[in-house]
Amino acid sequence: ARLSRALLAEGAEVAAFLEVDPRKIGGEKRGRPVVSWDEGFRRWPGHFVLAAVGSREARAGIGDALNARGLREGEDYLFTA
Repeated sequence: ARLSRALLAEGAEVAAFLEVDPRKIGGEKRGRPVVSWDEGFRRWPGHFVLAAVGSREARAGIGDALNARGLREGEDYLFTA
């Protein structure tokens, strides 16, 4: 939450928030849509991804999923939490 606020305050473009929790998908956060990973990659291909993930296990799974899409950590995405 603090990261997205700081990015927006600095004028960064935040297209959307990608989410795995089906209860959160379809909502909004800071005026941006909360979408599934599949929808996010379909609607905004080529955007840089900041993955705010605190759990090591979840981080590994998300990293594997991003790598399977052909993305590379440090070039196409970063973990922030």
